[in-house]
Amino acid sequence: MTIDDAFDVDAPVDKVWPLLQDVPKVASCIPNAEITEVVDAQTYKAKVKVKAGPVAVDYRATIYVEELDESTHTARLRVQGEESRGRGGVKATVVSQATDAGGKTHVTLHTEAQISGIVATIGGRLIEGVAKKTVAEFAANLAKLL
Repeated sequence: MTIDDAFDVDAPVDKVWPLLQDVPKVASCIPNAEITEVVDAQTYKAKVKVKAGPVAVDYRATIYVEELDESTHTARLRVQGEESRGRGGVKATVVSQATDAGGKTHVTLHTEAQISGIVATIGGRLIEGVAKKTVAEFAANLAKLL
């Protein structure tokens, strides 16, 4: 499944980009997500709760920072998660890019995800809707953090 989204932040890219590189701070902006362990500078353990329609699932996830490109303000993260009940999981690659938008910052997100288990059975449209709502809440929380 591919999910593309974008949002604007009312702050210059030189303030937004350092924050986007800080995985624990970024995770604090994601609804129902928390970093539970910092393994090293590129690896983090997390808990994430997802509700999609009638389905609610808790994931234990590992986040790997695969790339941070200062010149293009691009970050590539890989996420592997398992349902806490062990019935399914998620593997995803998320690429974000921050660009200057006349004193504001435009952030694009491109996600390639493979989802298994009960969440996979509810359908792509519902999952995309939940993802877009989550991104909107994330953008609002990120703006507050700045």
